Amino acid sequence: MAINLLNIKPHKVSRDLSGYITYIYGAGGTGKTTLASQLDRALLLACERGYNALPGVMAQDITSWAEMKQVVRELKKPEVKEVYKSISVDTVDLAADMCEKYICNQQGVEKLGDISWGGGFKLMKKEFEDVFRTIAQQGYALFFISHSKDKVFKREDGTEYNQIVPSLAPSYNEIIRNMSDIEAYAHQVSIENGMPEVMLTIRSMDGTVECKSRFKYIEPEIPFNYAALSKALNDAIDKEAEMSNNAFVTDERESVAVAETPDFDELMGEFDDLVSRLQKAAGGSFGVKHAPNIQHIVEKYLGKGKKISECTPAQADMVQLILDDLKEYVGNGI
Repeated sequence: MAINLLNIKPHKVSRDLSGYITYIYGAGGTGKTTLASQLDRALLLACERGYNALPGVMAQDITSWAEMKQVVRELKKPEVKEVYKSISVDTVDLAADMCEKYICNQQGVEKLGDISWGGGFKLMKKEFEDVFRTIAQQGYALFFISHSKDKVFKREDGTEYNQIVPSLAPSYNEIIRNMSDIEAYAHQVSIENGMPEVMLTIRSMDGTVECKSRFKYIEPEIPFNYAALSKALNDAIDKEAEMSNNAFVTDERESVAVAETPDFDELMGEFDDLVSRLQKAAGGSFGVKHAPNIQHIVEKYLGKGKKISECTPAQADMVQLILDDLKEYVGNGI
């Protein structure tokens, strides 16, 4: 898809919770899967069967990373997008384990460390991130679920402190955390009558809980249920909206630019057509007048000595860039 910066419109913040990427972690039995099932048109990718007691939930069991990749292929279909709006991953820890096993099998090794120079971990992180970013780029909301654990950290002065963090391995946790609009910790507390209540910590005032939010005015801690989270998000957005007289706030879901793959054959045909026009216009002088410039454009993106005829469909993006430059060259009246 061609880029045109003049078509950009001011971004509007959506009050629709299902338009964001959310990362919730906590102990088992706190209701994480229940909340995920309450999202609008939700599909649960169940790496563990935490939905057994949830009637009516739409769930796809995931037992391998190959199945996860099959789901991603399905999610690209227009008819599937009509059915589902929010995708939950329960748990992202098990998804990471499946991804690691997939890379090991792909590379013919027992463990990632068997691949030299840290190459296994690089392949794993790229595969893990690519799959979930692809889902997000298709316009779906993402809801990641993990468990919690206590971790001891050491300060520069040598003293130690505890922090509650997701159980997901740090390198993969960083990927999910960076993708998320909200990262929060679900935990049980006792209220006055002694009955337990589950709360959600979205901002840690003392740094003892790993969490984050892109919403500046969101409440630090709320009851852990869909209604409370939706209200907290809306209240935070409304406070932010006061700064812009509600000009950049909407009740509609945030629109996401869907990644489009250019049609390779169509691009190659267009390239051949432009070159043919130049040949007809230049006649016998084409080899001197235009051929070197065209080759320069091709080598700019493919490398010295490369020909566009050697391109494969996987290089469609590069062909698009070559074609854009060639159009500019032709458009200059040459």
